[in-house]
Amino acid sequence: MLQKSNTLILDEPTNHLDLDSKEVLENALDDFPGTILFVSHDRYFINRIATKVIDVAKTGVTEYLGDYDYFIEKKTEIAELKAEESSSQQKIQTKNKRNEDDKEFKRQERRLTRAIAEIETTLAKMDEEIAGLQEELLRPEFADDHIKLMELQEQIDSLQMKHDEQSEEWLVLQEELENLHLQA
Repeated sequence: MLQKSNTLILDEPTNHLDLDSKEVLENALDDFPGTILFVSHDRYFINRIATKVIDVAKTGVTEYLGDYDYFIEKKTEIAELKAEESSSQQKIQTKNKRNEDDKEFKRQERRLTRAIAEIETTLAKMDEEIAGLQEELLRPEFADDHIKLMELQEQIDSLQMKHDEQSEEWLVLQEELENLHLQA
């Protein structure tokens, strides 16, 4: 400082000083017209002398124009912004997941509803066929024709067996649809 240099580099300048000596040093540094580059853990000293804080981290070097309190305030702000950004990204991911789940739910619901409707149509046709065959059984011209009656009865039994299988399939699909709605 006495040589009228325009730059001072200090490493922990207040480490072994008593309070009076620190005050003298701080006053002398306040009056210094040049640039002071220092490293210190003394927050009071940094707040009093610093006009710029350089944060050296693994991710790089960041410059903060202000004292130590300003540096802490900005670091807190940045951390809060990152937390908000992370939170909003999580919300977007959650929303996207929910949309995908909704799409999958609707896809499953449509598939089950279509399958149930097809089975119901098939069951209605089978009911009509069975009713038609039962009416033929009651026709007077077939009353003495045992072979024709047996053929008609076999057709009715075969249709009834298919009808029962389709009814069971319908019940399974209905349960799947109910479970799907309960999960949603």
